[in-house]
Amino acid sequence: MKKFRWFASFLLVATFASTLQAETHCPGNVASVPLRLVNGYQMIVAVSINHSAPYDFLLDTGTQFSMIDPTLASELHVKAAQDLIPVAGTGFQSTASTVQVDYLAIGAHGVANLEAAVYNLQNLRSLKLDVRGILAEDFLQHFDMLIDNAHRQLCLDDSGAMRANVKGSHIALAVWSKSDDVPPNSLIIAVRLSGATRPIRLKIDSGANAPLLYNSAQYMTVGSFRGSSFHGSGTDGKRRSFVTLPSQEVRIGYSQLSNLKFFTLANAQKMDSTSYFDGLLNTGLFRRVFICHAEHFAVLEPR
Repeated sequence: MKKFRWFASFLLVATFASTLQAETHCPGNVASVPLRLVNGYQMIVAVSINHSAPYDFLLDTGTQFSMIDPTLASELHVKAAQDLIPVAGTGFQSTASTVQVDYLAIGAHGVANLEAAVYNLQNLRSLKLDVRGILAEDFLQHFDMLIDNAHRQLCLDDSGAMRANVKGSHIALAVWSKSDDVPPNSLIIAVRLSGATRPIRLKIDSGANAPLLYNSAQYMTVGSFRGSSFHGSGTDGKRRSFVTLPSQEVRIGYSQLSNLKFFTLANAQKMDSTSYFDGLLNTGLFRRVFICHAEHFAVLEPR
């Protein structure tokens, strides 16, 4: 059984609503998949498992491996393995079993023999997020992907047609490396923050609604700054405290985001499970987000 660390990156703080505008079709005339928004930012897609009727899944580029709620695994008669794997999220660590999915599909795009985690999602229902699973990077990495925030659509392509029609600066994605502790299925880019003492590595995350930094005291020069506090929770259901950091000028390639507010865990809580990246960059900040998994780059189109 393959061992992996699965990072479930949920941040539920101040709601972020999108009012963007974009094209009404996918580049290269690629077929689109509709996205349904919950809580103003969480993207729900219809997923078919083993050719069964579609189920609501959360689209989460910040999570490495797809997951299925135990009730759905039982309905589909898929048997979980005995081995447990570590699961790490914002401020928590847990374990989950795995299951082999013969075929998982969204629209006309499918992946065979996908190993998914079986994890209880009942805590999300209190947040009005009633999903049967999470569609993560282990599935999405098989395609070029465009998240169109304006028209609430997802574009997937394995022909290269979309890649040839997406314009914009290419931002390099971190490539998997044992020596650098960068795991597979992780969309990590390097950015510059005006208040940071070194380049910052952020994970592109469609499951978060605000930018987040971990262990910020190690590289941020904020002094005695005390920002506003917020509360949030994730898949484990526990509430946690967050504070805002001073507004940042963020340089991503040739683009710049001005006066961007980041959040961090209150009371200097340390995240040992995030040694290979420093925080999350939510996709809702951008007009469109294009990910080319084959050539390891992203195009982030500002609003």
